[in-house]
Amino acid sequence: MQKIMVNLENIDVALNKFNNAILSEELNDYIINEAKKNIYKENIALIIYNVQDLQEQTMIKNVIHNFYKNKLVEYKKLDKYDNYFHFVLLLIGLLMIIISEQFTYFVSELFLIAGWVVIWEMIYDIFFTSIKRKRCTLILKKLANCSIDFIS
Repeated sequence: MQKIMVNLENIDVALNKFNNAILSEELNDYIINEAKKNIYKENIALIIYNVQDLQEQTMIKNVIHNFYKNKLVEYKKLDKYDNYFHFVLLLIGLLMIIISEQFTYFVSELFLIAGWVVIWEMIYDIFFTSIKRKRCTLILKKLANCSIDFIS
C-alpha cells in the first residue's frame, strides 16, 4: 500500500478558494505527483495531519473522493470519444491514400503523403497519448477509492 502524507495547515488549503466542493489545485497536484511515484502498488492511503474537527474530516473525505470520481468520469468519456476520433482519422487517411491513385503524379503524391501523415498521427496518439491517459485513469481510480486517515 502506498501512503501519501498530507500536512494541512487548515482546511482552506485543501479546498478551492472559489468553491469549497472542489479540491485545491495545489493539493491535487501534490497527490497526483506522489501517486505517480509508485503507480503499480495496489492501493493508496492518504494520511492527513492537523485536522481535528470531525465535520471537517468528513468534508475533506467527501471532497477528495468526489473530485477524483468526477475526474475519472471525465477521462472515461474522453477515452470513449477518442476511440471514435481514431476511427475517423483512419478512414480519412485510407480515403486519401485511395484518392491518391486517381490523380496525376504531383497531386497523387500530395494525397499519398497526407494520407500516411493522418494515419501516423492516429497511431502516435494511440501509442503515446492514450497510454499516458490510461495511466492517469489508473491513478484516478485508485484515488477515487483510496482510504483516508486523519492524524492529529
